[in-house]
Amino acid sequence: MGVSVALHPGYVLARHEGGISEYGVHLKTALLYTLAWAVLALGNMRAARACRGRGVHSEKVRTLLLSYCVATFFVLISTYFYSLDAVLKYIHYGFGAVLVVFMSAAAYWLYRQLTDVSWARAALWVQLLGSTAALLSFAGVFHVLFSAESISNVGCAILLAKTCSRTHDEGVREVAVVGVAQ
Repeated sequence: MGVSVALHPGYVLARHEGGISEYGVHLKTALLYTLAWAVLALGNMRAARACRGRGVHSEKVRTLLLSYCVATFFVLISTYFYSLDAVLKYIHYGFGAVLVVFMSAAAYWLYRQLTDVSWARAALWVQLLGSTAALLSFAGVFHVLFSAESISNVGCAILLAKTCSRTHDEGVREVAVVGVAQ
């Protein structure tokens, strides 16, 4: 996405800033946009496989990651058509709003899974402020959609990485305990 912004910074610097999806409808940036979303989805699917612990916590993290992949897939696919007419635009905005709300709920759940809450609380606030700004941008109150989406993504990514790391460590310990017990 950084290369896409460098190729076409106008979407971020414009008075009425567009969202990340602006980069998916232009020839100059569509391939990089698609690649960024594909890498995001593949990375999350890989992380879901890495959360192979046997506990309920591991299963919930796996479900969250796979649900996130599905939501991002719908946003990605709707990107290519949203500029064709108003109905497709609102469908895309709907998928985007669902993704923003999903990420906020996921961020809160991820935050609740962590025991070291001082830094996690800050990451949660970053995510929630970004999501609020994104939703207000969808509604036309603000015009900072790209920045809001990026800020929201950073907050959620921090919480997700820490929770997945913890879940992976628990899975490794479970395998070690089962191996010792056998």
